[in-house]
Amino acid sequence: MRIAIVHENWGAGAARCARDIEAGLSRNHEVIYFPRNSRENAASILKGLAEFQPDVVNCHSVYGSLPYGTLADISRRYPTCFTVHDTRPIGSVESPCWSCDRNDWCLRCPLVDGAVRKIVGNRYLRSRLRKRLTHFRCASDMAIACPSLWMAARLRKRELARFQIVHIPNGIDLDAFKPLPPDRARFGLPERGNILLHMAWHAGEWTINERKGMRFLGEAFINHILPRFPDTYLAVAGESFAPNHPNVRPLGMVEQKDIPALLASVDISVTPTLADNFPYTILEAMACGKPVVASAVGGIPEQVVEGQTGFLVPPADARAIAQAVTQLLEVAALIKQFGVAGRASVEDHFGMPGFLQKCESLFEKLAEGRRRRVNGDAANLPLALGKSH
Repeated sequence: MRIAIVHENWGAGAARCARDIEAGLSRNHEVIYFPRNSRENAASILKGLAEFQPDVVNCHSVYGSLPYGTLADISRRYPTCFTVHDTRPIGSVESPCWSCDRNDWCLRCPLVDGAVRKIVGNRYLRSRLRKRLTHFRCASDMAIACPSLWMAARLRKRELARFQIVHIPNGIDLDAFKPLPPDRARFGLPERGNILLHMAWHAGEWTINERKGMRFLGEAFINHILPRFPDTYLAVAGESFAPNHPNVRPLGMVEQKDIPALLASVDISVTPTLADNFPYTILEAMACGKPVVASAVGGIPEQVVEGQTGFLVPPADARAIAQAVTQLLEVAALIKQFGVAGRASVEDHFGMPGFLQKCESLFEKLAEGRRRRVNGDAANLPLALGKSH
């Protein structure tokens, strides 16, 4: 099978997912990844697809670097799976959009003040109209893959419900992400004391990604955790800004290959995000045998089993974060117990072979379905994976 993967010029979890599919399926299929370079645009990608003639195209966050309408152009020419990693297909990436129930047209957008401005000066409305038009233009046999049941349910409430929506949770390489001996010196971390870890991707710019909740973790750590556990440290990986405190250790960007060693060197992983889909950071921590304290938003409750692999807390609640962390620090046995359970959960539900098999099966069904429709001997070939529920 000839598989083309199309993504945006951006890193983070969506790129990780796309690259995992490329690497995994390249063993048995011919796979090409777009963009091939930073200068790639919609025209050059469409030309490259025409030259490659894929049996199926897997689009990820194409809308980050390309016109959103490119999705329709691709799906009408080739069997297409659209993997949705965030809320941009039905809104924007801003935190309120992740849970907003007004995004059918964005006419009542809470981010825009004033009744007149909600119509005349509402950029979210204009963007939403363009996206609805694109969805109307997309081929009816396009499938949508969602890493979380939460995202699948959100899309099914909108015009995207006319497409087949399939639940495929992200997978983790369990040979790379596994419990290892600690190596704190490698990351300049203190040899003694408990260490919390916060990881979040950023674009390398001097900006704060407020959606990842660093502000609330910083407040929880400095105002509530340190007074009770003064020998505790907070390591921050990826965020461009970290609280200015002697017990906070900013690590900057950490290469993916070094993340297992970093996780081995800490005690608790904290993900205080205000909005998210199915973050890899949580799967990585659990695979490495670390307990997780995370916000109960998006698909995170599908990853963290409350009271077994970690604790779920309300978003934007510094006291709740502190309470969950201190509960683990007070009973050290829980840290190991939750870590062991987390590793077992990832092995059971989020391994890489199962993830790749589901992707491959979906791609094969899409390619075969389009071939049959072109040949006129089938109107609709159902997907073996079915719709999530």
